[in-house]
Amino acid sequence: MADTPLVRTPATLRPDHPLAGYADVVDLIRREISLGRLLPGDKLPAERKLAERLGVARETLRQAFRVLEGSGQIQIVRGNAGGAIIQDNSVAPAVALHELRQRRTALLSLIEFRRELESVAARLSATRRTEEDLAEMRLAQETLRSVSNKDEFRRADTVFHLTVARAAGNQHLAAAIEDSRASMFQPVDLADFEVIKESSHSQHQFVLDLIAEGDGEAASAAMRRHIDSSRDEILRLIDE
Repeated sequence: MADTPLVRTPATLRPDHPLAGYADVVDLIRREISLGRLLPGDKLPAERKLAERLGVARETLRQAFRVLEGSGQIQIVRGNAGGAIIQDNSVAPAVALHELRQRRTALLSLIEFRRELESVAARLSATRRTEEDLAEMRLAQETLRSVSNKDEFRRADTVFHLTVARAAGNQHLAAAIEDSRASMFQPVDLADFEVIKESSHSQHQFVLDLIAEGDGEAASAAMRRHIDSSRDEILRLIDE
């Protein structure tokens, strides 16, 4: 696959804070994987280019790569056409389900946090969004409709939610929403893909239409219902 830019939303070629060492690089790449912005098969930029982009020494980047390769999240392919390739590092469903059950209370608390944050973002977005924001939301919707697996779903879903967050015009709110979403990708991997794809698309569309109409209170309520629906799907997974 072609080089995938290591980006955060909105798109940038640099991290949003200085990276102090290899552990910061590891955390950043793992975060991008969790958010679905780096998918299995994606190739990171060449070592020199990526080190410059992240503002770290090449040896620091190599240390980070060794950690990521050791945890199975990247594979280093040698040669001119090689590089660091993102790997499919999915946890076995039975193990993942056990972990979710063990942290049920913390997970529900995180969903509650997301519900409040993202409903505020939807309300603010209805009055602050630009036509460019709406275009990005619509593109995310088109992508979500056409995705064929859960990795692609995670990326399109993340783009939609973080575009709504960015359109709210509050960088602290957007950062908090991104942080909370970065911790929540695992349940999606256990859910019925076709069900979550269809329900997410329809619920996103309702939120999008209300944001486009400028109805902040209704958009906020629609986002709350969407997060509640996601919560109910996760509870069914945990409790069945």
